Amino acid sequence: MILTVATFDESGPELEEGIRHVSEEVVPAFGGAEGLVSGYWVVDRDNGRRLSVMVWRDADAVAAAMPALMAQIKEIREAAGRGQQAGPTSTARYEVFASLP
Repeated sequence: MILTVATFDESGPELEEGIRHVSEEVVPAFGGAEGLVSGYWVVDRDNGRRLSVMVWRDADAVAAAMPALMAQIKEIREAAGRGQQAGPTSTARYEVFASLP
């Protein structure tokens, strides 16, 4: 399995827009994505940081799913009259070598 982490450092209205973006655009797009085992979107409001943490079946699943998912999110935003959402401050990818249910 592969775990991906995207970090977003934001404050005030940017942080709230990021939360709205995930709730209304990202989560619906990722629901049922082929190869996605689980996804977590978390926020530390006190320190202005959001994390997107996703567990994928394997690296091939990430590579196969992401282009279509990003295009779907872009379509949702354009249909709502919104511009491009700011990208992550950093991203990381890890191989999962142990887990609990």
